[in-house]
Amino acid sequence: MADGTTGSAGPGAEGARIARAAHGQELVWRTGRRSGGLLLQHVADTFRLDAAVDGEQVRSALAALTARHTALRTSVRVLDGELRQVVHPGIELPVEFTDLSGPDDGKRAERLAEIADQAAVLPFDPARAPLWRAVAVRLGEADWAVVLVAHQLVCDPASLFLLNAELAELCAAEEQGRAPVLPDRLLDFADHADRQHGRDRYERARRRGRDRRYEQGRQYDQDRPEPHADTAEFWRSRLAGRPSGHGLPLDRPRPAVRAFAGAEVRAEFPSGLAAALRAGARRLGGSPAPVLLAGYAALLHHRSGRTDHLIGVPVSGRRGPETLSLVGALAGQVVLRLDTSGDPSFAALVERVRDVASAAWQHQELSVADLQDVADPAEPSAGQPPGAPVHQLAFTLAEGELGAPCGYAEDDLLLEVADRAARLVYDTELFAPATARALLDDYLALLAAGLAEPAAPLSGLPAAAADRTPAARPAPAIGPAPATGRTPAARPAPGAGGDGRAESFPTGSPGPAGPEGPGEGRSAPSVLLRSTQ
Repeated sequence: MADGTTGSAGPGAEGARIARAAHGQELVWRTGRRSGGLLLQHVADTFRLDAAVDGEQVRSALAALTARHTALRTSVRVLDGELRQVVHPGIELPVEFTDLSGPDDGKRAERLAEIADQAAVLPFDPARAPLWRAVAVRLGEADWAVVLVAHQLVCDPASLFLLNAELAELCAAEEQGRAPVLPDRLLDFADHADRQHGRDRYERARRRGRDRRYEQGRQYDQDRPEPHADTAEFWRSRLAGRPSGHGLPLDRPRPAVRAFAGAEVRAEFPSGLAAALRAGARRLGGSPAPVLLAGYAALLHHRSGRTDHLIGVPVSGRRGPETLSLVGALAGQVVLRLDTSGDPSFAALVERVRDVASAAWQHQELSVADLQDVADPAEPSAGQPPGAPVHQLAFTLAEGELGAPCGYAEDDLLLEVADRAARLVYDTELFAPATARALLDDYLALLAAGLAEPAAPLSGLPAAAADRTPAARPAPAIGPAPATGRTPAARPAPGAGGDGRAESFPTGSPGPAGPEGPGEGRSAPSVLLRSTQ
């Protein structure tokens, strides 16, 4: 059992450690409960291994990963009314082997995709570990593909990148007959969860004899102020008097009980928009993310007639060095409260978004449950059920291409933007397809207009008009910004240091760079949020 791959993994397994659930696990659990079991909350990726290894060596590498990362031996259950994670001393390794190394008839890639799709949709029982599975596919001599699927309760997209890099290193070490070179870890995922809940963060590590890493972690804690009451107070102040809804016109009345049924519309960027976005972000002193969110806020401003907007965005949950090599459910969410009052210019709105996002990122440690608790009750409004979530709109960035088609809507609207395309996932109980299409088309038109004339006030940008068809709505020409008499002061992007801003914009994480992260040009793993019906 020393390798962590054998033994019972049932809810009452002997020797299992019971620990507090991490904030990321609580978020995934609450989302699943809200959907009534209609959501398949998986992450999945297919890794290519360029190493002359056999099946047993691939199995051995996966066993080493399982022993190294406690999240791969974890299940979750509710004890005394609270979510707990159960860390098992060992599991049965959930690995299947398939051989596609015969003569290639031109359909090998198609068969590999079918294997990945089949593995991705099989459900997990959260109460039984492991909450992941792998299919090792032999494609040829020194050519393997490993399909890895995991429940978001134990693995987030950035964790898949880490597992990919470590699996490749373990297999390379097997091939070369050397010890693997893997990043140090200061703590395990259960310790990270305890730390989030304010416990003695490194006492277990010290008792296990990891004194050097314990001392490093303790010094890190001494250098970094811990967020306790100040984080709660930040969100209490930030969300005081928040609006009860987004104010967008609905095509259908809001039901008392949601079915979480969703659909999506997609659109490619108009010609020149991708280049204009990169250039505009540089001119405005940051990354494309705040520019894209400013376009979203401009759309909500025009469509709802309001100036106070709440948008949920994902965060990686990997702020400290001790989290960079950690596998688990670290990803979380913060709420951005964006102000479009005073008819600001598009450039000024981007600045507002950046400031709000940076502050929210620095206070991301509060769990979703605690965030709901500290938020002042919204003013009741017609059609708004009691206990409504803090936000009903969401935004995210996609690394590379857009995600897989989504038939589920956790939010009223989710805007996802990739390198050259965008999609709007919408609640089909609230919005008609034509409305969703018009919203997405108007977003791209407003974004293009704001980039073309960043000094123009919101009232000067082309107003969204539901009665105009996409074909009849001309997109503004994309070109160099006109002279405005004022050039925004150059500032380092968040994370560049020197201005006290956040390390990164809170729109998720593409995974760590370097040895622990994906190779250049690597696409992001799939996040499967699809209906089980």
